[in-house]
Parts: sequence; structure tokens; C-alpha cells
Amino acid sequence: MIFLSSLLRQSVYDNENRRVGGVRDVCVDLNETFPVVTALIVHSSLSNDDKIIPWTQVENIEFSPVRLTVNQAQITPYVPLADELLLRRDILDKQIVDTQGFRVVKVNDLKLVQIKKTARLLGVDISFGGLLRRLGVQPAVDMLSRVAPMQLAERTITWNYVEPIQVVRTGVTGQLALAGTGTTKATAGNVGVIPQVQLNVSHNKLADLRPADIADILEQLDVEDAGAVLDRLDAETAADALNEVQYPLQSELLSELDPERASDLLEMLPPDDAADILAEMLSADAERLLNLMPTEQARSIRELLRYAGETAGGIMTNEVLALTENATVEDALTYLRQHSEHLEMVYYLYILDEERHLVGVVSLRQLVTAEPLAHMHDLMDQDVIKVHSDTDQEEVARVISKYDLLGIPVVDADNHLVGLVTVDDVIDVIHEEQAEDFSEIAGVDVGETEEEEHFSWLTALRRSSWLAVNVVAGLILALIISRVFPSILYTNAALASLVPVNLGSRVALNAIICLIPMLLLACGSTGSQALGITGWQLRTKSGQDFWRGFFSELQLGTVGGVLVSILVALATWLLFHSWLLSLAIAVGFGITLLIAAICGLVLPNFLNRLHLRGSLITAPLLDPVIAIISLSAFFLIAITFINRLYA
Repeated sequence: MIFLSSLLRQSVYDNENRRVGGVRDVCVDLNETFPVVTALIVHSSLSNDDKIIPWTQVENIEFSPVRLTVNQAQITPYVPLADELLLRRDILDKQIVDTQGFRVVKVNDLKLVQIKKTARLLGVDISFGGLLRRLGVQPAVDMLSRVAPMQLAERTITWNYVEPIQVVRTGVTGQLALAGTGTTKATAGNVGVIPQVQLNVSHNKLADLRPADIADILEQLDVEDAGAVLDRLDAETAADALNEVQYPLQSELLSELDPERASDLLEMLPPDDAADILAEMLSADAERLLNLMPTEQARSIRELLRYAGETAGGIMTNEVLALTENATVEDALTYLRQHSEHLEMVYYLYILDEERHLVGVVSLRQLVTAEPLAHMHDLMDQDVIKVHSDTDQEEVARVISKYDLLGIPVVDADNHLVGLVTVDDVIDVIHEEQAEDFSEIAGVDVGETEEEEHFSWLTALRRSSWLAVNVVAGLILALIISRVFPSILYTNAALASLVPVNLGSRVALNAIICLIPMLLLACGSTGSQALGITGWQLRTKSGQDFWRGFFSELQLGTVGGVLVSILVALATWLLFHSWLLSLAIAVGFGITLLIAAICGLVLPNFLNRLHLRGSLITAPLLDPVIAIISLSAFFLIAITFINRLYA
């Protein structure tokens, strides 16, 4: 096997054993399942230019150095075609879709293979080992693995299971280009210039996936990239995938599409799902899309938009299977055959009187087993379990769960049937309620972290408010300690000798001791918030989006650390009246809180990657670990700063 990172370090020699240059890139043709290598881009340090050498003049790339079949004077310049690309420039470090694992991954390396006279791109390496190989430290890691119980697993995705997705629009109709490509055209007389690589992305692999799997992939992309991918799918597949995407992202994706395309996708969705998406958009944008829809469909959606979002009316669909009391079984079956394609749930038939009041329900089993001429009023169950349109969605979920229903009818104040809440809508409600409960326990809005793609000052201030509460509580405890144990703090020479603080007085040591409770409280709060975020990500996404969430939380943790450091500096000055000491303690606090946040984010993921039992990835176990790490870090940092400031 040949890795691109290793090939890029190789020198190229002609058939007379004269050095031509070093491999800079590899050109491949995308027209086959496993792209064929068509040329090598070789950089010459002597002439400081690039040569595009056709594969027909390359002997092999399996051994070092790379050998040509001709001498330098006989090299024929190669002009890449429009559908060819360069592996280093266009694929390495880019995002791709793993259509087998339903995820978006970063390319750390590329694996090639040469069989006889043909070289092909076999797949992409997404492992950490691929990154180490590119950095040139893989041999050292291999040597270490021989004596230490560690082994970096290789994670290669064969090319037939990947799909490039980092795309930008070009002026060429119907084509997309990989982001980061050049803009100039190569000519036979200018072989050092690399052409713009235009890639016609058909998304055939994506279209073969289930809508829920496509949705998982879209949620991992930037909105612009996700919109470009969605726009290339056929309408039915795109609509089904859009319906599986989380609500906050759905409206953003639609805004990336042409209004007519967006309206077409909404038409293909159930009215309640379309209403949920439009409810997240600006009223002017939602009205614009509604005006592009057929009148009847737009009317149904507008009716649903009248209800509050977190009520039965807000989550119901108004497409319900309902007939009058006088209808026969034969009428019901005919009606069912005609309308079942458009109905979200056909397991219950609801019975109405002449004024459309809900008076009974008939199950699908009763319909198929009853006599064709039997009437609905003879079959129906008059004890109908129902909810009102203004009933809270959590209560609706509780009723469906209690009575093991697949759906529950929704009525207005006059008992008119207005809609139906199905079990799939309830699952979404349960997910939302779980997120709320998780947020209350962790002291951080876990749902908010899923929705926000960029740094938010509002979120940072909300997080910091809880830290401020812990700082105030720690200040109270520091006052108690300094008042209850003054003789021990100020006169115990043995205690002072244990800590290497170079001060004439023991004020710094007293400050450190008095502020330990404050530190443990603040680090505990920071660690709990980070554990809550990580726990929710592991629960909902199995940690697949770890790095994006890690850097986002790192930003929030940094802001929180700075704000808390200011409060700690003020608290330390109030207690000990030394600005230098306040500065040293504040810096120690800020860095320690950041370390606590990192521990809360990394430790659960690390233990999860080791496939340890879930009982080991819990706050009761990790909180003491974070406390020990935080306290040790604080002692080291604070004492170091104190010694430098007072030196």
C-alpha cells in the first residue's frame, strides 16, 4: 500500500538516474469507481517550477525513489482534464461524507495502490495515525507501541463509500467545484500551472441512503455546504431528508435554496412538519413560501400555524381519517384506499356526528374484520381518549405513553375534531423534555449547544452567572475560614514550610488555603457543565461531533474563566488587600477553570472510546478526578505566579 503523505516525501529520478525533483501532488481521473492516477506533479528546486508528468512515463510509485521510464528531455507535458483533481490540493484535509458510516469526516491521508502498470486511489485514511504519519512521527509511535500497550487503529474508508461535500458554486451550470481549487487553466506551454478542478457531484451515493442517515450527514455540515448537497438531491429524497433534520437547521437549509425549490420541498412534507419549519422562519419569508404553494396546501399549513408551538395544536397534523356515524365499513375501506397515501396514520378511524363533533373511534382491525355493510355507529368505541388543542405537549406525550396509543385525536373547545398527534411527534417531544431535564441537572442548556454554530456572548454570560454564584459562596466560606481559624492560618510555621511560597509573610499561603473551597465550587460547576454537554452529545450523537463541540465549549470556557478571574481578583483584594496577590490568584483561577472544562469534555469521550461501561462515565466518578486535577493545577500555577510577582 502507498500513502500519499509518504509519496509526497519521495524524490523522482529519470531512467538515467538523474534527479528530476520531488513529488508535490498526484492527479487522478474520477470517472471510475477507484480513481486512476493520470499524472504526477513534480517540483524542481533547481528551476523552481512544477512539471506535470503523465503516468505513462512513470515506472512505479511503490518504491523509493519514484522512477520514470524516460529521461528529463523526453518528458511529455500533461494537461489535466476538467474532471480530474489533485489529491493533496483538493482532497487532503477536506471534509468528505462517509456514506457507509453516515458521518462527515476529515481526510488525514490517502491510500493508493499500484497493480501492474496502473495506480489507483483506494481510499481515505481518517485515523489519528494518518495525521501522525503526515507529521513524520509515525515511526517513533511505532517504536513506542512495541514496548507500551498502545496501538493506533487504522481507519480507512474505501473510495466507493465516500462523497466529496466541501463544494462551492462556480459559473458553470450544473457543476460544483471542490473548495480551495485554483482558478487558472493549464496549457501545453505552461505546465507549471495547475488547472481548476471541476467536479460534477451527482450525489448518487447519498441518494441511496435512508433519509435519516442523510439528515445526520447534513447536520454535520456548514449550512452553505448542507444546502448545496440538499439542492443536488432529487425532490423526494431531499424532502424526506429535510424532514429528518433537526428543526432549527431545517429553516436555515431552506433559506439556502431557491424559493421555488424550497416551496416544492415543503409541499411534499406533511402539513404539521411544514408548519414546524415555517414557524422557525421570519414571518415574511414564511409567507413568501406559502404564496408559492397551491392554495389548499397553504391553507392547511396556515391553520396549524395559529396554534402555540408547545401545545397539542402546535404538534398535531390536520390530515385525519374521519367519517360520519352512518358510513359503512365498505365506505370506510374505499375512503382509506383513496386517501391513505396522504394520511400520516391510518390505524384509527375517528367517527363524527353531523356537526363534526368527535363521538367515537374504530380501529383498523375492526374495519378489516367487520361485515362490509356494518355501520360505524355500531362498531365505534364511544369512550375516546382525546386532548384539547391547548393541552401542553408534555401532557400529550404522557397520555399517549400511559394508554399505549399510536395517535391521539385533538379537539377544540366545542369537541370538534381538528387534528391528530401521532407517536412520532411525541418522540420528538420526549427528546425535547429530556434535553430540558438534562439541562436543569447540568446547569447548562444542552439543546442550545446543539443549535448554535458560532460563539454566543449570551450563552457565555448565562454560563458565567452560575460560576459567579459559586464564587460568592466561596467568598462566604473564605470569610468563615479566615475568622474561625485565624491563629492556625497566621502562626503555624510548620504548615507554611510545606508550601514553597517565597514571601516574608504568610499572607499568600493563607489566601490559597482560604480560597480552596471557592476553587472547588467553581471547578465543580465548570466540570459539571462540561460533563453535561459531553454526556448529552454521547447520548444523542455517540460523540461523533466531538471536535466541533470541543472548540465551541473551549471558547465559552475561556470567556467564563476570564469573567470569573475578575471576580476572584476583587474577592481576593477584599480579603487580603494585595493587588499582586489578587492578580496571581486570579490567573491561577482562570487557567484552572479552563483545565476543569477541558477535563469535563475530554474524560467522558476518552473513557467511551475505550469502550468502558457506562457506569464508569458518570459524574460521581469523574467529579473527584476533575477536583484532584484542578486543585493540583491551581497550586502549581498560583504558587508559580506568586513567586514570580514577589521575586
